[in-house]
Amino acid sequence: MTGEIENLIDELPQASNRRVEEIVTFLEGVLSDIECRFPSEDDSDSAYECQNIPKAKELIALVKAWKVRDRVLKAGDKTGKDRERRKINKLSKELKITFNQI
Repeated sequence: MTGEIENLIDELPQASNRRVEEIVTFLEGVLSDIECRFPSEDDSDSAYECQNIPKAKELIALVKAWKVRDRVLKAGDKTGKDRERRKINKLSKELKITFNQI
C-alpha cells in the first residue's frame, strides 16, 4: 500500500484538476481508515503514527488550495506558474514523508 500511496503523491504536480481530486479523496480515505487508540506504554509507534494524521490532513488541505490557485494561474503569469509548481513539489514531498511516518 505504501508504494501505491507514494506513486499517487508523485502524480500530484502534473495531475489534472480531476485527478488531484481523485488522489486527495483516496488519501483522505486512507487517513479515515486508520484507527488511533491510546498506545500501551511499550507502543510509542502508534502514538507517533496518530500524531502525524492531523499534519497529513493539513497538507491535503494545502494541496486542494494549491489546485484552486493553479487553475486561476493557467491563464497567464509564467512567474506565478513557476512559483506554484515549486509549492506543489514541496507539498508533495512533505506529504510523502508524512504518509511514510504514518
